[in-house]
Amino acid sequence: MSYTADEIKAKVRGALITNSATVYAQDFVNYKGCVDGERYTEIIARELWRGIKSDNRELFCNIPKITRKESYKTESHKKLAKRKRPENSNRSEEWIAIGMYGKTFDIIGEILDFQTPLKNSADDVAGKIDLLSYNKDENAAYILELKKPESDETLLRCALEAYTYWKTVDKEKLLRDFGIEGADLRKAILVFKSCTAYQDFIGDECDSVYELMTNKLHVDLFVLNDEGNNVIEGYNH
Repeated sequence: MSYTADEIKAKVRGALITNSATVYAQDFVNYKGCVDGERYTEIIARELWRGIKSDNRELFCNIPKITRKESYKTESHKKLAKRKRPENSNRSEEWIAIGMYGKTFDIIGEILDFQTPLKNSADDVAGKIDLLSYNKDENAAYILELKKPESDETLLRCALEAYTYWKTVDKEKLLRDFGIEGADLRKAILVFKSCTAYQDFIGDECDSVYELMTNKLHVDLFVLNDEGNNVIEGYNH
């Protein structure tokens, strides 16, 4: 189905008004189509940027912070990380994350956790942090949005998701629960070269998305090698 530029802009404004915490999950941020030779995601990124400047407000300023009463650290993850991936599992992204647990990578540091919960109650609207890492040398922690090699999610969707989780989490409690109080908590996308988000990033048709991602959302991007055991590229805002 094709859309006009005005229809795309209307979707953006409507989503922000309804619930800005779920904008990243809307279908339109993953549209691959074009109108008048321009990608839908470029139109969306500019509309978001325009809204920031015209309203003089922080993007998604009404995303609520959720503070978990329980610890963000899930002790059972240690046992889960020792299990082998079931042959018939279709949760490949999650198992990639589990396989990275406890290992140390260039730039992002040690993987402290996977599937870190954001919800405090069942009624909360929030996902889970794919990976949480800590670079001791830089005293920097990363909320990492991981994308599997075959992921077709756009760079825009990935950046919005990483930013939303960073806004949602109680940053001080998260760092305290993992024993890294005072660390600089950053947000980033962690991808393989074969996924759509990386192709968007290196392409020449996503300038507006790139500007939004780096200059306003301040989301970094890191690239894993094909084996997923090392970070081979890093792009910091």
